[in-house]
Amino acid sequence: MQESIEGKAKLRFDSNHSVFYNPKMAMNRDLSVLLVKSFFRGRRIRICDPMTASGVRAIRYASECPNVESVAASDVDPTSATFANRMIELNNLTERITVTQANASSLMREHMEIGFNLVDLDPFGSPSPYFESALHCIAEGGILASTATDMAPLTGARSAACFRKYGVVTTRTEFEKETAVRILAACLTLVSGRLQLGVKVIFSHASDHYIRLYVQVNKGRQAANNSIRNLGFLEYCSHCLSRVTRRVFEENELNCNNCGSKIRTIGPLWLGELWDPELVLLMNSQAVTIDSSRLTYLQTLLDQVSGEMYAPPFYHRIDRIAHNLRMNPPRVRDVVSTLRSFGYVGTLTHFHPNAFRTDAPDQIILGTFGGRKEA
Repeated sequence: MQESIEGKAKLRFDSNHSVFYNPKMAMNRDLSVLLVKSFFRGRRIRICDPMTASGVRAIRYASECPNVESVAASDVDPTSATFANRMIELNNLTERITVTQANASSLMREHMEIGFNLVDLDPFGSPSPYFESALHCIAEGGILASTATDMAPLTGARSAACFRKYGVVTTRTEFEKETAVRILAACLTLVSGRLQLGVKVIFSHASDHYIRLYVQVNKGRQAANNSIRNLGFLEYCSHCLSRVTRRVFEENELNCNNCGSKIRTIGPLWLGELWDPELVLLMNSQAVTIDSSRLTYLQTLLDQVSGEMYAPPFYHRIDRIAHNLRMNPPRVRDVVSTLRSFGYVGTLTHFHPNAFRTDAPDQIILGTFGGRKEA
């Protein structure tokens, strides 16, 4: 027997176990636990984990979040469902977690009348096929959490697949991980709008091989309309790296205002906030309470998010700008410092170690690289 500990969850595998368990996603689950403890703050809640696999996510919610009343979990694979039930018994959580052998959509449809405070979608690949079922079973003001690991479509490497899965036209950019998060949020906004539901992004991150999105769901046409107003398009010039965002219903330009090159339009994208500042502050203060082998990484990520959450969307990459200028790239922190000295916003981003966010116009940004400083 091989035993594994993650947070407060104990898992016990035989030597040739066939149940899926990915220890690299432990930090994903760390942040999920932290968000539940921070967002719900003592409220008694019900959680749905419809792709439970080994059961580790359900076990961690129940064992580490005192406010979790129950977790309904399922897995379409009978071996996984059986294994998850054994692990729940091992952790003495049979009274708080139920596991059934069923596909994710079936479990969520069965609970449409009851409503969960949190539905956690953690599929292999895209979560978009499950959005509608998940939205139907979320209680007013509840949270939909979703992980996407199909990064090639989301980052523009497979644009046809992105349109097929998410209904978004995209292309390759140097800020592809942020675009991936905004594509996922836009897709969810459009699906929720058809159901007369609104969504508000309260937290997101890009880590390792995946992106993760948390949205609060509210009912009604007004909530849906408010969410849709956060959608829009990005006009991106791959020649000079200029980017202009336009909300829905605004007219689009066809050529780059900077250099006259043909622009590429990406969208629809979520152009609203990617983080709720109050929630991020709470998560930061509660991080030390999480049993995590990657606590330092988690705290660093939250610190980075705290610094960038008020900055404009779509970060700039130092290496791409320097390549266009045919010069050696400066240090990203030096660029941020210079932008701040000019009176502009300048901050690092967790999406990429060599990137920054700013509200400075392109001419000022180029000035920090030794180009023109004139506005």
